[in-house]
Amino acid sequence: MDVHEHFGLSTNVFSATPDPRFAFETKEHRLALLKIVFSVDERMGLFLLQGDAGVGKTTLSRLLLSGWSQQTEKYSLAHITDPSMRTQAGFMREIAQQYGLPPSRNLGPLKESVLGFLNQNYRDGRTTVLLIDEAQTMVAPNLDLLHILSNHATASAQLLQVVLLAQLNFAKKLEQKPALRSRITGGAYLSALTLGDSLDMLRHRVSVGGGDFDRIFPPETHVVLYKAARGIPRDLCVLCRAAMLNAWGRGTKQVDEAAIEAALRDLDFKDWTGK
Repeated sequence: MDVHEHFGLSTNVFSATPDPRFAFETKEHRLALLKIVFSVDERMGLFLLQGDAGVGKTTLSRLLLSGWSQQTEKYSLAHITDPSMRTQAGFMREIAQQYGLPPSRNLGPLKESVLGFLNQNYRDGRTTVLLIDEAQTMVAPNLDLLHILSNHATASAQLLQVVLLAQLNFAKKLEQKPALRSRITGGAYLSALTLGDSLDMLRHRVSVGGGDFDRIFPPETHVVLYKAARGIPRDLCVLCRAAMLNAWGRGTKQVDEAAIEAALRDLDFKDWTGK
């Protein structure tokens, strides 16, 4: 019997990957989604979603892409998960390939191809969306290129709708790029979850796997979990998983405070108690 079966679960409910089965929307997440969709549909250009690592930016991006991808007649989508390429040609080549455009080694033809694509989509009534995860890893020349792309517009609408998902240190890069920063017309911020939202998120994940969170994690462990992980969804999942492994190893059907303390010792390199 593996750890999941031991606790009456059908799958790994605390996986740290952004599995859409486990997506949980708080009011803050729903508001961020609403703002992004409004910005894209109104063709406002650049939108920035900020938040610390692990708060759910990537999960939210999966929800957006899932919705947009079901409307191929309305949206053309590109999703860049690693925008850290060092050259403008490399960055533009990735954009072109995401849209299914022919590749080229040279920046000039790539720009012409992408701009022609943007104009054709606009004439066809299709919205072109570029979603960039981990935007804080972009190098300065590619931020300049993003600014150039954002300059292409009609009298009333931007041709390219860019959604940037970034950690908070991205703001420092924007300080060095005031022209690009001025182009960003919408923004949202994802913070850590409240205690109530944290527990609701964990209950949701366990229920997807056919289990009962409050049976596996009794009430006296709830605040301990929350304080250790400070409401960061990814950290909560990692901690719950580690605590379950410790309880499983001892042959118990519930995760008690001792199992959580053992998990925190296993994960002491994360320094959660020192946040």
